[in-house]
Amino acid sequence: MFWRGEEEAPGAPEGNAEAGRAGPIRVPPDAPRPATILRIAGELEERGGRILELFKEIRSPLGQVVLPIHLLKDEEAFFVEVATGPWDRRSEREVAERAAVLRNSEHADADLELLSAYPVPDDLRFFCGRSPAALLQLDLLRLRSDRPEEAAAVFREVASRHWGVDLDFGPDYLPLAEDLLTAALAGEEPDGRTPPVSEGLVAGVGGFLGETIRRKAGHGAAWRGGDEWGEGPVVEVEGFVLDPFGKAGAFLREGPEESLAFYANYVLGLLEGDRTHGAPEPQE
Repeated sequence: MFWRGEEEAPGAPEGNAEAGRAGPIRVPPDAPRPATILRIAGELEERGGRILELFKEIRSPLGQVVLPIHLLKDEEAFFVEVATGPWDRRSEREVAERAAVLRNSEHADADLELLSAYPVPDDLRFFCGRSPAALLQLDLLRLRSDRPEEAAAVFREVASRHWGVDLDFGPDYLPLAEDLLTAALAGEEPDGRTPPVSEGLVAGVGGFLGETIRRKAGHGAAWRGGDEWGEGPVVEVEGFVLDPFGKAGAFLREGPEESLAFYANYVLGLLEGDRTHGAPEPQE
């Protein structure tokens, strides 16, 4: 609809007022944000948009946020986020969380544009979009690896809803989860980039993998903190210490060669073999 602040509009002759209005909207670095939002709202109206509401409050099951500009352009509704400061991990997270709330609200189908004084990080561009991979990861954004059972339950519910399947905590469901995740992450974004992998997605997949193994293993299998090693909490069972979060990260980065299903079945096979054959009785 319009150009983000750090991009150049193609073919706009210098000094041409009409070209300037059609070119990029400039966001002054480190300018006061409220005043900048008001100025940009006026400029958007000059370009043919109609402001529906400023500082629009959005509510959804994921929470409540405020987006600065709600705009109608060519009979299509948009939300516009405005950022005047440099990007860091915290500010990226805040905007991504606003996108997550928006995508679960009554305005889920609206586009979200981001005008920034500084270059927008690629991962944040991804989260402002509406690709299947972005929508899935936005719903998992707040998952934490230090709450593995909660992460597993949320991943199961979210993935089942997004993919129209009924995932359960059983090894037979892991190949299906692998195929669906691979398909989601293999699809390139409109700009040709590969979708990023968020910490929330790793937490969800790691929790789901670990909980699947824990429930099937039985015999006192339990989660415990992974302070000594591992990329998150570990599953401990009969002398084995498993790192499902590390395995989930490897699968999401490397693909099927780091198969979740193979890992789970291999571990469960070892456990079953030990139980079937048992250890030899000590000789007196």
